[in-house]
Amino acid sequence: MFRDMFKSKRQQGFTIIEVMIVLAIAGLIMVVVLVAIPQLQRNQRNEARRNVLSRIAAEVNNYISNNAGLAPDEAATTNSFSTGFKPRYIDNAPAGTFDKPGGGAYTFDTWDAAQTVMAATAAAVQDRIEYNLGASCSGELPNGAGASATRNFAIAVGLEGGASFCVDNQ
Repeated sequence: MFRDMFKSKRQQGFTIIEVMIVLAIAGLIMVVVLVAIPQLQRNQRNEARRNVLSRIAAEVNNYISNNAGLAPDEAATTNSFSTGFKPRYIDNAPAGTFDKPGGGAYTFDTWDAAQTVMAATAAAVQDRIEYNLGASCSGELPNGAGASATRNFAIAVGLEGGASFCVDNQ
């Protein structure tokens, strides 16, 4: 009876192999989680950039509706993107509406009739928003000749990883 008591106590614990296997599995789970988190954060920041771009496109459409069908154009002085559209529709928005995912303002750039096709390297600059009047999106980039007498426009933003995202109203 005394022997049976010691035998049952010995069989109740874990062996060192079992403990090592559990630790190895826990370590694998931690590695998978730690590898996935940066990609999820990058995707979330890129999605925030896409949302801002869609809101800016909606504001450009509002500008067109409020200005006799004229889209903002950098070549013009009365309905300029930088001096007419941006101060009234972007800069006057509630704080944080058009901010970058990490905070702060985007850099805006425009492309007019002299710059007919946006270069891939220019559109892929992260956190820079490109506006092109008279263009449409072809893939990730605006493409087309700028024209001041059109309502068509394309807007692109650079994403993390070197890609870009484009929105147009066509």
